Amino acid sequence: MDLFVVKRPEEEDKVIDESGNIARLLKKIEKRKRQRIKHKATKSTIKNVINRTKEARRIKRELKAKLQSSEVQNLTGIDAELPKNDELLEQNEIAKQTELEGFTILGTDKYDKKPKVKRVLPKWLSNPTVISVNLQDLQHKVSNMKCLSKDLRKKLKDNGVKYFFPVQAEIIPFLIQSYQESKLMIPRDICVSAPTGSGKTLAFVLPVIETLKNFVTKKIRALVILPTQDLAFQVYKTFDKYVKGTHLKVSLITGKSTFAQEQTELITKNEVFGYLSKVDILVCTAGRLVDHLKETKGFDLSELKYLIIDEADRVLDNVQNDWLYHLEVHIHQNDFRILNLFTLNKPRPPQKLLFSATLSQDPEKIQKLSLFQPKLFTSIVDSTEGTEINTNLFIGKYTTPKELTEKYIRCSTDLKPLVLYQFIKQEKLKKTLIFTHSTESAHRLSILLQLFFKDQLKIVEVSSRLVTRRRNKLIDDFAKGIVDIIICTDKLARGIDLVGVQCVISYSSPTFLKTYIHRAGRTARAGEFGLAVTILNHSEVHKFLNLLQEAGKNNLEEIVISEEHLELSGEQYKEALQGLKQSVTKESKESVRKVKLTKRKLKTNVRKPTTVIS
Repeated sequence: MDLFVVKRPEEEDKVIDESGNIARLLKKIEKRKRQRIKHKATKSTIKNVINRTKEARRIKRELKAKLQSSEVQNLTGIDAELPKNDELLEQNEIAKQTELEGFTILGTDKYDKKPKVKRVLPKWLSNPTVISVNLQDLQHKVSNMKCLSKDLRKKLKDNGVKYFFPVQAEIIPFLIQSYQESKLMIPRDICVSAPTGSGKTLAFVLPVIETLKNFVTKKIRALVILPTQDLAFQVYKTFDKYVKGTHLKVSLITGKSTFAQEQTELITKNEVFGYLSKVDILVCTAGRLVDHLKETKGFDLSELKYLIIDEADRVLDNVQNDWLYHLEVHIHQNDFRILNLFTLNKPRPPQKLLFSATLSQDPEKIQKLSLFQPKLFTSIVDSTEGTEINTNLFIGKYTTPKELTEKYIRCSTDLKPLVLYQFIKQEKLKKTLIFTHSTESAHRLSILLQLFFKDQLKIVEVSSRLVTRRRNKLIDDFAKGIVDIIICTDKLARGIDLVGVQCVISYSSPTFLKTYIHRAGRTARAGEFGLAVTILNHSEVHKFLNLLQEAGKNNLEEIVISEEHLELSGEQYKEALQGLKQSVTKESKESVRKVKLTKRKLKTNVRKPTTVIS
């Protein structure tokens, strides 16, 4: 019995299927034939159009040449002599729009360049309050700043401050007025972008002291966050100088003291009232702040009036311990944005004050701070009176003081130390900072220059190789004039206020524009004149000049060091290099000896098992 029945096609069915296939093939052949004919016709049309267009252009050029040679002034009638110009244009347009099997004909169309995308900034960033930074013509007398108390004005005069810088004259009244109106409305947060040395620190120190001095109970009402210990200590000293004579207490937590010592300075415990604050104004680094938020019992920021972030761009880039998240959670910032009967009884959110010479114009970065109706104060180096200021020219630009002169030197890599020596010698430089890219480079360059100048100049190295006390001592000696030249890394480039720096030399080319701005910002401070010089390899010049164009600096002067002077110092250079080699070798052997000695001590300190006599 068959399980499957297979139906086989008859012969007639086969003939029908084959005839159908042949018919379909013939249709395809006919279709392709028509397509080839159409393609040839189109190509012929395009070719004719192109040829006739070329012919028209040639005739036009000949006519123009004839008219110019015969000095004919009447140019009418030229287009009339062109053969069917309108017809050619129409055919050309048809050829442009012709498509073959979904493909656009190439070579007959001119594509417009893509327009540049213009960034659209938030309204508060695109409409800043512009501050001039002309420090040569100060007009705002301290005695006229009536919003400050007489005691503060007297302290300013005692410290030699007779005039306010433009940044201070703009920010101080604004902050004091904002605080006075805070009972009716939440104060606006502010961002201040101004060149280094323009007086930003005093611009927030004075209004904070003025507004907090009338509080009786001790609470942390002002928190100042900085990126480094050195900067925090500098701001702490400024606060400490101006709070004298008031009951305000300023404290510093950066990790230089032990954690337990910092806790005793911040908090005290009372049997009746519990934990009490001993501080009104707290200056700190971000990482140490998080440690106290987590570990210190009774550490309370609920009464905070001011949250000040100095060197804001660097602090925002610092994600150490996720400090911003922990701070926001601690002060319950999100609850303050919704006003109802419950939140009205709570303290108002702290007013945020951001200060930097290179403040980020990236809205995404600033958005992390959840600023409340922010206002931007920014500065321009120069503006002509009576003319409208175009804010698009300086929004997002980094500015440097008007008193700063900027130059560069071009040389080969192997001659950089010799060029540096010759430049210092011919300019008779003192009070100079020299920046290098690493601690090792700073150390070797300091040895080399010491061998060059011997007893002529006092040259020291300031880097992480030195302990903090030694480093601070050398900086103080530099301010007093005992030290002539400091060779350092970029750790000294941020915010440190060194008195009387005449020249800044970048021995290593800065990689980023921010780095250059902060290096150059160590000189030309507080209205003084200064010089910034960068020594570049031949391959670095183009990149460096392009980098400075971002800040609107297009005409830097090049300093040319004479080769004759370099040749005269050739032998001295060889001797100095030999001395450097010997010094480095000696230090290496000394380092090895210390390591061996340390290992030997560890072995001798290991306790041997004692034997017990039974």
